[in-house]
Amino acid sequence: MSASIHDVAKRAGVSISTVSRVINHSAGVKESKTAAVLEAMEYYNYQPSQFGRGLVTGSSQIVGVYSPLPGGGMFQDGYMLECLRGIECALSKSQYSLLLIGEVNSFEKNEKAAPGFLDYVNQKKIDGLIVLSVPEKGAVTNALEAVMAQDFPVGYIGKRFSGCGNNVYAMYEEYMLDSIKRLHQQGHENIVLLTNEYRLQIHRMLIEKCKFLYPQIRISLLLLPDKFSADMLQETLAKQLLENHCTGLICEMMEFVPQLISILHYSGLEVPEDISVISVEHVKGRGEQIIPAVNAYYVPAMAMGETVAEYVLEQLSTGRKEVRHRCFQPEYQIRESVKCLNI
Repeated sequence: MSASIHDVAKRAGVSISTVSRVINHSAGVKESKTAAVLEAMEYYNYQPSQFGRGLVTGSSQIVGVYSPLPGGGMFQDGYMLECLRGIECALSKSQYSLLLIGEVNSFEKNEKAAPGFLDYVNQKKIDGLIVLSVPEKGAVTNALEAVMAQDFPVGYIGKRFSGCGNNVYAMYEEYMLDSIKRLHQQGHENIVLLTNEYRLQIHRMLIEKCKFLYPQIRISLLLLPDKFSADMLQETLAKQLLENHCTGLICEMMEFVPQLISILHYSGLEVPEDISVISVEHVKGRGEQIIPAVNAYYVPAMAMGETVAEYVLEQLSTGRKEVRHRCFQPEYQIRESVKCLNI
């Protein structure tokens, strides 16, 4: 069993408050008592709790990182994982710890319930907050706006939706529309867009905009359930592609593309001979490791995470109220997975 602050105080022959003052480098503690406390801490290999330290200093040295995805969804999303890597990198340089705050309910329920980060903010368990992705509307957006209105240090990754809060974004809608445009320029007029529950709403809006911009293109959505078998997806995907005579497919989840190409192969469809594929990569060059090499938009998610964390840390260190914003421009990587039909 690990030692407590009570054990340290008893061995050093001082009060618990004196141990706390030594831990937090407070003035007015005699050198002899400081030495005794430090010796006791070394003896027990005592590491003070950051939450406990926060009770004394008013600072937890912790930044909460919230994801609206249910369960372990953030760990299955390559984009969010790279954002987390960047955030952790920035925080570690400033001796701040990262606290992951997730949800256990389905995404639909999360949109209606109070998000998990509210308790941490209200109880001052965290000094700052970073939200990995902000839905267009709902409980998460409403709660985040309320927190930002209190001048609490907040950063979020996603399209700017108010004048508050630090944010970084990558023009998601623009590069998704550009992927449709690129396929159309290569002669593809029937396109399938793979989506999931989290992105479903924005993809529906995207299709409505495409109807206006490219009325000659037919775009259909294929919703990927949270849990699915390869056989189930093969049957559903093949049916939709063949019935709609689709020649283009957009799947922004690069980590899923190798399995997707395999499923297409077993359905009798080859990339790019029968179906052209465009994806999104968050580690540059990831699409080159797939056969055939996949055309993709490179979105620097790690740099985005590091930048938004630096904005929050700057607010914490300076106390400034002004917020910062930055747009990252995706880079289109031309490879081997798109076939030109205009020949």
